[in-house]
Amino acid sequence: MKIVYLSPAAGLGGAERCLLDMMAAFRHCQPRAELHLLTSTDGPLIERAKPLQAQVRVLPMPPGLAEMGDSILRGPSRPQAIWNLGRQGITSGWASWRYSQALTKTLARIKPDLIHSNGIKFHLLTSLTRSHSARLIWHIHDFLSLRPLMARALRWASPRARCAIAVSQAVQKDAQRVLPNLPVELVYNGIDTEEFSPSDGAGIDLDQLAGLPHARPETVRIGLVATYARWKGHEVFLNAAAEILGLLPRPPARFFIVGGPIYQTHGSQFSLAELRTIAAALKIDPHVGFVPFQDRPAGVYRALDIVVHASTQPEPFGRTIVEAMACGKPVIVAQAGGAQELFAHDHDAVGVPPGNPAALAAAINRLMADAGLRQRLGHHARHTALERFSRDRLGPQLLDVYRRLSNGVVAA
Repeated sequence: MKIVYLSPAAGLGGAERCLLDMMAAFRHCQPRAELHLLTSTDGPLIERAKPLQAQVRVLPMPPGLAEMGDSILRGPSRPQAIWNLGRQGITSGWASWRYSQALTKTLARIKPDLIHSNGIKFHLLTSLTRSHSARLIWHIHDFLSLRPLMARALRWASPRARCAIAVSQAVQKDAQRVLPNLPVELVYNGIDTEEFSPSDGAGIDLDQLAGLPHARPETVRIGLVATYARWKGHEVFLNAAAEILGLLPRPPARFFIVGGPIYQTHGSQFSLAELRTIAAALKIDPHVGFVPFQDRPAGVYRALDIVVHASTQPEPFGRTIVEAMACGKPVIVAQAGGAQELFAHDHDAVGVPPGNPAALAAAINRLMADAGLRQRLGHHARHTALERFSRDRLGPQLLDVYRRLSNGVVAA
């Protein structure tokens, strides 16, 4: 079986980590398969794919096309948003056609059996490629209904695809509403539960990475690990931290934001300067550490006592939740979307309403005050990760989808 994986980004965000896990799981399941990775830009994804014996190609995407996305609709007014969209459409239309022709030639040289597209831009671009025999599968990592521009475009492009994979039940149901004629299968993400595992060590030195003096031994470290996407809940996290640090006597706590801006889509992310300004305005900056993006985050989870997921929009999946659970850490989860499918409240994680700093602060306080509860949650979390989110489950499930797709049999 010869498979081409298409990735519009080459950073190491959630979708790219998911792709690496898929490729590794499938490689383990099918050692003789011929795997190809095609990206539109250079980045750390490429080096991480090479040990998987994947043949890697970079087909550079024009900047205007790479930056295209629904965030262009966030103009200061509706007329401005429409103007931005029209201008972007004119600029990117010709670039899309030319890029699709280059993509057609590249795929023709590879002659794959299956094309597995891992991002919306490639979902759309493959619809412009000339017909060939390879079956096309879309991997859906987002709620398409929240992206009106892309949803319309994908509905138009969907006849080119044979089926789609959704990363959660919530994403599956959403995709079925937006793309009613496209079969959508549920395949939860899998992770490397050996890389993401408990350790007797303290993990990496977050204080040093953040440029902070070393904290007292009894300090509880609470962290948000996420890209700087605006919906990941950084402001909620910082406001919850301010509420906790305002208590008297002040608890021995330190808060960390770990991540960075890794995507090219215009207007979709915070900058580090913005986040530092928010922390300073809340007068908590001496107690908040900003750690750059870490391409090997297992050590980050091990260094934290409590991991927070604070997304303000429904999370399609919530990879950081599962990674932290696999490391045996207690996780507080914004309970919406696919994230609420990953755990049982107060058994292997704690759920809170999204966008509610007071509720998040109360949950953090509860875990800070009860080390035994943190340990019990972490123990159950590790068990859940092994049982539900291991690569050992992912590989055979992908193989089943691929074989059925190759034989023309997909779920209705």
